[in-house]
Amino acid sequence: MLYSFHLFAGTFKNEKDAQKFAFEHWEPEPSADTCDSDYEAWERRNPIWPLKQELGFYMDSDFVELVTDLSYLNDLIQSESEKSILAKCLSEKYSHYIIIGSEAIYGDRRAPLNDKQLREPVSTESLVYLGKFNSKIQNN
Repeated sequence: MLYSFHLFAGTFKNEKDAQKFAFEHWEPEPSADTCDSDYEAWERRNPIWPLKQELGFYMDSDFVELVTDLSYLNDLIQSESEKSILAKCLSEKYSHYIIIGSEAIYGDRRAPLNDKQLREPVSTESLVYLGKFNSKIQNN
């Protein structure tokens, strides 16, 4: 099934580092005899999700995908014009691509609480934003 998504590219040392960046993970839970303040501090720090932190959006982690197979990535794109845009973006050598479903971004952590306007994603320190693909598809 085709769906609308934002695409980012990055270079990571290995698969483990890419996964630690792209997906949320947790520190080991404190032991049962940990004091309440230490446990509450642990809860505030977790989950750890560098991708979410860097992008500054509220996101649903179920719709984030880490990709290294460019043919798979190309197959996800519906229009030939968007495939050619992707081909131009791939002139650089990246180790990994991160797909975030368009519907998975549902809020801006940098905006005031009453601001319903959602800014477009941009490149960050670790990632190059390659654009939104399949934007003309109706997501169900």
